[in-house]
Amino acid sequence: MSKKSPPTTALIKKLPFRLIPVIITLLIRLWFILEMRNRPFSTITPQVVDSWVYHRWALEISQHSFFGREVFFLRPVYPYLLALLYQLFGPGVMVVQLFQALLATGSCYLLLMITERLCSPRVAFIAGIGFSLCGVLVFYTGTLLYVEITIFLSLLIIYLLLTANKKWWHFLLAGIGLGLFIICRPEMLLIVPGLIFWLKQFERARLRSLLIFAIAGLMVIITVPVRNYLVARDPVLFTAHSGINFYFGNNPAADGTWQPVAELNPGIGFSHQRLKQTAKYVNGQELSWSRASAYWTSRGIQFITSQPVRFLKLLSRKLLLFFANYEVPNNYYPETVRPASRALQFAFINFGLVLSFALLGIGFCWKIRYRLLPVYLFIGGYLMSALLFYVLSRLRAPILPWLLIPGAAAVTECWQLLQQRKFKLLFAVLTTAALIYLGSNLVPINRNVYSAQAWTQLGNIYLELKKPGPAIQALNKALHYYPGQYSARYSLIQAYAGMHRLAEAEREFQQLLNTTGNSPDAQQIIHLAAARIGIARRNFPAALEHYQAALKIDPNNPETYYLIALVNVSIGDIATAKKYLSLTLQLDPDHDAARSALLQLEQLR
Repeated sequence: MSKKSPPTTALIKKLPFRLIPVIITLLIRLWFILEMRNRPFSTITPQVVDSWVYHRWALEISQHSFFGREVFFLRPVYPYLLALLYQLFGPGVMVVQLFQALLATGSCYLLLMITERLCSPRVAFIAGIGFSLCGVLVFYTGTLLYVEITIFLSLLIIYLLLTANKKWWHFLLAGIGLGLFIICRPEMLLIVPGLIFWLKQFERARLRSLLIFAIAGLMVIITVPVRNYLVARDPVLFTAHSGINFYFGNNPAADGTWQPVAELNPGIGFSHQRLKQTAKYVNGQELSWSRASAYWTSRGIQFITSQPVRFLKLLSRKLLLFFANYEVPNNYYPETVRPASRALQFAFINFGLVLSFALLGIGFCWKIRYRLLPVYLFIGGYLMSALLFYVLSRLRAPILPWLLIPGAAAVTECWQLLQQRKFKLLFAVLTTAALIYLGSNLVPINRNVYSAQAWTQLGNIYLELKKPGPAIQALNKALHYYPGQYSARYSLIQAYAGMHRLAEAEREFQQLLNTTGNSPDAQQIIHLAAARIGIARRNFPAALEHYQAALKIDPNNPETYYLIALVNVSIGDIATAKKYLSLTLQLDPDHDAARSALLQLEQLR
């Protein structure tokens, strides 16, 4: 495809018409957000692990300590953004979702302007429509994750560079955007040399402009290691989590997605707090975060170098997953949201559809491949990121705007072939796209396991909201997909016991005994379930006995200490209850229920 597109209609060139994709982007995301009010999807809960951490972190920043007291464990841009929103409007999901809807609208506009400059107004219009109706992008607008800010920053950088026209402050702002983007996605440092090469060779940027761009980006990036050293005297470059993340993605048990590993398994009830406690201790010794992160990175490298054949198989698996139409979920699950959202059903464009036309578009755009270098850099950067670590829907979603550019070019070429009556060539092109789409749907993935995780999470959120009826429905659906999902079975026992439906709780407990193995986690679940049934039967000594047995298996589980404290409250042993609540808070300072219970017991004196 040449840079100059075929003559476009005057209608497309008119500003109101060109902004139709932007308007659709805003409206469909507002529709989705309003549909999700008062639903589990829009609930701030420990069940959605990363979002819960970002939320608590933002509260800490806005209410207690702006700089914090320890090395950044996760990437800091998003929680600081949340803290700003919380400071201005108060802590709430709706505020964040509405802000992200505006960000998405801005991203659509930036995509239009970028594509118009790189290709044509017609291609830009199609890319914008694709962005507005892409279901994955609509979904992540409503989540408390850094997907939306990452997309916006990546597009903003290229827009500023394309419109710089020797304006030094454009390069300055682009550099600041690049620095923030790299803090969000440190692995994308890989694309920076390519961007500078593109600016020098094809945008004819002066050396001074390049220096402004590079220095501004560097000055933003170094704020993170400088802050880490000043606060904790530990030279961590970005986050303490980076080495752990690398090992999650590269170990003998890795399957291309995020999966817990034996050495870093914090037990039942995953949380970043428990992961931090586990990861920092190596061979019985507590390390600094820089040494701990380096240790886990070295473990990942050791796997790669010692088992190259296995690593290549893993790499191939990641590549297949990256190009699969199925979105590997994590934290948030579209499967449980889509049935309740007409907006999400209306946003019909999926990853496989975008990919099918994008791969064809790369061929059509061969003549302007150097002009499109930043597009290919971002596509390649996100692909390399997935291959270095693992593949998840939220880590893959930011690539979609960049795939939409060549994808829209392919759609435009198909329309031109139709107008020119080149039916044989058009048939060949569409057949190729159909085969790519079919292939993206044939990548083997154990979807039942992810479905079980999705409905288990929904059931647990309903339990937190004191809605046992919907919880039971969701948990039964989880067990329909995967009967061996013992965490779902345990939650179902909790729901039945809480409703005093003891016969059904006993029946599920028997099923639990029949389906669980002999692993420590399974045995711990059995004891926790038995304890819950004991409480329902008012057999508190039996409940305490099972909870103590669960503690022997996992002595660092704060929830078990909390449950023991509640049993002691029931039997009137307030001193012991306060002891176990204090132990809960030692292990998990963010355990709000334990803090509230301890405060109430202290007021009894």
